[in-house]
Amino acid sequence: MNNLNFADPIEEDSMKKQPAEEATLREIFDLMQNWIDESRNPETPVINYIAPDDLIQKLGFGLRQTGGGNKQMLEEVKQYLTYAVRTANPAYLNQLFGGFGFPGFVGELITALTNTSMYTYEVAPVATLMEKALIEKMLSFTGWGQGEGVFTSGGSQSNLYAMLLARNATFPEVKTEGITALPKLAVLVSERSHFSLLKAANTIGIGHNGVVKVKVDERGRMRGTAVAQALKETIKKGMVPFMICSTAGTTETGSFDAIDEIAELAQKHKLWHHVDGSWGGSLILSDKYQPFFEGLEKADSFTWNPHKLMSIPLTCSAFMAKEKGVMRREIQSNNADYIYHDYDNSEFDTGPSSLSCGRRVDSLKLCLSWNYWGEDGYRERVEKCMRLAEYATEKVKESEELELMFTTESLNVNFRFIVPDGVDIDQFNKRLRYELVQKGLAMVNYCTLETGLSIRLVLLNPDLNTEDIDRFIDRFVVTGRLLLQETY
Repeated sequence: MNNLNFADPIEEDSMKKQPAEEATLREIFDLMQNWIDESRNPETPVINYIAPDDLIQKLGFGLRQTGGGNKQMLEEVKQYLTYAVRTANPAYLNQLFGGFGFPGFVGELITALTNTSMYTYEVAPVATLMEKALIEKMLSFTGWGQGEGVFTSGGSQSNLYAMLLARNATFPEVKTEGITALPKLAVLVSERSHFSLLKAANTIGIGHNGVVKVKVDERGRMRGTAVAQALKETIKKGMVPFMICSTAGTTETGSFDAIDEIAELAQKHKLWHHVDGSWGGSLILSDKYQPFFEGLEKADSFTWNPHKLMSIPLTCSAFMAKEKGVMRREIQSNNADYIYHDYDNSEFDTGPSSLSCGRRVDSLKLCLSWNYWGEDGYRERVEKCMRLAEYATEKVKESEELELMFTTESLNVNFRFIVPDGVDIDQFNKRLRYELVQKGLAMVNYCTLETGLSIRLVLLNPDLNTEDIDRFIDRFVVTGRLLLQETY
């Protein structure tokens, strides 16, 4: 018998690669640490802004015919970090995510290292039980007593889950027979609701016109009286409402709909009631802000995005339903015995309750973060963000060159720079915003309200302090003054 030669050329080549990979990995970790340190420095530009065509010229983005190995990879990592937006920078106040959470970052690294998928207990035992424990904990804040849930790819997919379950639960035959026999369906939403609801309507086949937008009050809230009127008008048009979606923290103004009032109407008309807490959902961690969620216990489903206020790297979104078993019943299409097997632990498989097959592990980073700060720590962190929003609001009010455009409801501060008569105030503020971005001084976004274009400052990073708010306001005002002098 011939002896097996384990020291073959392939193995020797692999062993030679290991020291090089280890050295490269150390360099990459050094780059990561420098990135973190620089991002936390308020004097570091939030972005090294370069126009798209110039950035293409500079970096090329070509894919190689011949591999460049560790050296090439290291160079590409450096280039990426040089021009990436520093979302952990104190001047990053742009979108509904940001900041840097160390335990969440560690969770992301370990998730990539272990590289598993969330569909069966067999292939992801720890992650499966971890997600189950997190969902049970998050459900405990809803007041439902029981329920179920799954982590999704983001708030948009979570809202899609809600609309799909609402349709299928109301019209069970659609799961097998399709939508052709259905009447013209309607979903009632706030006029300030997230655009993902339009996407969901398109996806499940009711169309954009099936989304009925309900007027909000002066504080940006959808109220029961407006929903009742919209229901009457919708039914009069021959449409069949099957779902109402309340928003717990609107994207533009941070407003919370009157969940309790809407819940009563939903129950009266036997409509599925979904609460989209993608933005403001994490405020439920604080007893102080429980009134925002009054009536949630009567709802049928809830979206909660930890990546927006809990310092979790993108993405981390949970969809939860009040009725236990409804997700598997309305989503599972077949047994797919090439993945799902009839064995003792099959009830722990999450795949049948998910729209995804391959699904990344998002539970580890949230579990590590939750246990790192604790529930008490998270309560303090979200309350600090609210205090920062209150502080920023007062700074705007104190300034003679700024005006508040909307009453601050939660974490959004809407304001603009005041300009002389004859100057287009919307165009000026839009230009001012881009001036800050292109100079790397700050990233802040805008939206359009009834009174015009509004700079939308979002306070979701609990590592910020009042000094960071002061610095942003000063940069905004000084840049506005200079732009006014240069232009007018």
